[in-house]
Formats: sequence, C-alpha cells, structure tokens
Amino acid sequence: MLARIASALVLVPAALAVVFFLPRPYFLLVLGALGSICMYEYLHIMRHAGFQAPPWLGYTGLWALLSGLEQTLLPPGAVMGGLVVAGFVASMWRRSAIRERVQGFMVNMLGVLYLGFCLYPAVPLRFDFGDQPGREWLVVLLVTIWVGDVCALLVGRSFGRTRFSPVISPRKTNEGAAAGLLFGTLAAVLLRYALFRDLDPLQVVQGSLLIGMFGQLGDLSESMLKRAAGLKDSSHLIPGHGGVLDRIDSMLFGLPALYVFLLLANP
Repeated sequence: MLARIASALVLVPAALAVVFFLPRPYFLLVLGALGSICMYEYLHIMRHAGFQAPPWLGYTGLWALLSGLEQTLLPPGAVMGGLVVAGFVASMWRRSAIRERVQGFMVNMLGVLYLGFCLYPAVPLRFDFGDQPGREWLVVLLVTIWVGDVCALLVGRSFGRTRFSPVISPRKTNEGAAAGLLFGTLAAVLLRYALFRDLDPLQVVQGSLLIGMFGQLGDLSESMLKRAAGLKDSSHLIPGHGGVLDRIDSMLFGLPALYVFLLLANP
C-alpha cells in the first residue's frame, strides 16, 4: 500500500503538469511515449497468450496513426487504410510460417487500433474545445477515474458480495463498480463547483457518468487480455500499481467516450 501511495504522489502531479503546461506538439509526443510503453506491455501480454508479433510493426503503426490523426492532409479513414495495407505488405515479407505472419499482423493491428484510437482523443479534448475548458475537462476525466478506481477498490474489498464479471475479473464486484461510478461522479461535480464553474453542471454530471461507465469497460477489456495470457499485471514498471497499461486502461475508453459526448453536446 505504501508503494502504491508513493507512486501516486509522483504520477498525479506529473499527469496534471502535462495537462496544464505542455503545448500541443509536446503533448502529442508525451502521448506517443505513453502509448509506446503501453504497446510494449500489450505485446508482452500477447506473447504470454501465445502470439508472436514483430514489435517494430506495432510501434511504427502506433506513431503513424497518432501522427496521421493529428495532420490535416488526409482523412482518418485514409490513414487507417494505409496502415492496413502497410501491415499486410510487411507481414508478407517476414521470414516465418504463414500462420505466424497472419497472427503477428492481427496482434499488431489490434494494438495499434486499441492504443492509437483510444489515446488520441486526449489531444482534441485538450485543445479543440478552448484552452481553459480543455484543461478542465481533462482534469474532470482524471479525477473521475482516479476517485472511481480507489472507491471501487475500497468498497469492493470491504462490502463486495456479488461478482461483477467472474470469468474476466473475479475480484471485481457489483458493489465496488456501483461505488466507483457514484463517487467518481460526485468528485467531478464537487470539482466543478469548487474550481471549474464555467463548465455546464449538467454536462459534468452526464460526462462523468459516461467516463465512469466506459472506464470500467476499459478496465475489464484489459483484464480480459491479461486473463487470456494468465497474467495479473501488464508489467511491474510502477511500484504497487503494476504496469502503465494497468493504470490507464480505464482512461483508454473514457477519453473517446468523453470526446464524442462533448462533440454531440456542443455542435
């Protein structure tokens, strides 16, 4: 528990500093670096699940997708189409059995889609809705997920009785999930009234509920990958927390959910 708290005392200020102070190009670079660490852990999980994939294709594809989504010359569909074609061509020229080539291609493409499309919305969330609102919405997302995760863990351990998803994640409970959703939303609302009074209060409630629900789906999704590989953590990079992917799995689904919500709520 002490290691977990010590890690949080370092990671939380670092995350807030990135949100508040980095300009767009450097923000994207940090996002790419974070995605690269997650790609390393994702490929580690896939290897334990029995799938061999050339790492260079995953890393190259991730950076190509992030860069392609950020530039304005080509639409995202064209960028994705180019990645698929490049992945097929690269797989054809690998020196391995056909089955391994196809499996490696599929594993890499899933990782690129999973990490690239789920991480990138942090950029337009931060910069496309205005400088101050972008900062505030990202902080709302972080606080909702952080408070929700802690409360789900504490309530689940103390009062959890019914399993939320016994096959994928046996330790998660319905009571913990409900507490995480409730207290995460409450934290977002309190944050709005204490610091971010320019944000629409109804949108904060709706947005934080979406973040909480999709965040729990993101957590379960990564747990499903680890369960298939027989792993508890994606790595041991963060003392007391596991890997980077373990820490941002909820965020990976929360970011696109919040981005789509704000696009629809503010046409």
